[in-house]
Amino acid sequence: MESNQIPSAVNKDFLTNELGLIQHLNTTIFKKRDFFVLSPSVQNKSNGFDLREVSLNKYNRIAHNGYLLIRYKERFLIAKLANFRKKMMREELKATSTSKTSHWKFIVKETPTLHVVCQTDSEETFPLQEPSSNQLIKFFQ
Repeated sequence: MESNQIPSAVNKDFLTNELGLIQHLNTTIFKKRDFFVLSPSVQNKSNGFDLREVSLNKYNRIAHNGYLLIRYKERFLIAKLANFRKKMMREELKATSTSKTSHWKFIVKETPTLHVVCQTDSEETFPLQEPSSNQLIKFFQ
């Protein structure tokens, strides 16, 4: 990551220029044809990120081919959004905060394999795939 680059902007140019995804306003939502991609950036030492309910509500699992595409440091981690949502984004797993926006909080872990852990319940985990840049380009063509 370039030292002067805003953490949320890391690899955003790859999503828009190479994958042809279009960012929805200033959110983690990116779209292309029937693809719906939630793409949080994880650039902090704790490897944490959150997903907002308002973003998830824009996803229609019937109309969209949904993916969670985490921009993890300089790498990309991916999961099918419908499966991730069903297991990790249940009502009882929402983060408790004074924030008015409902959200879920997660941490990326690398051992023993790449996976996401729910901060509300660390027993809730979800495996991730790590595609290459070329694999992503071919997939989103």
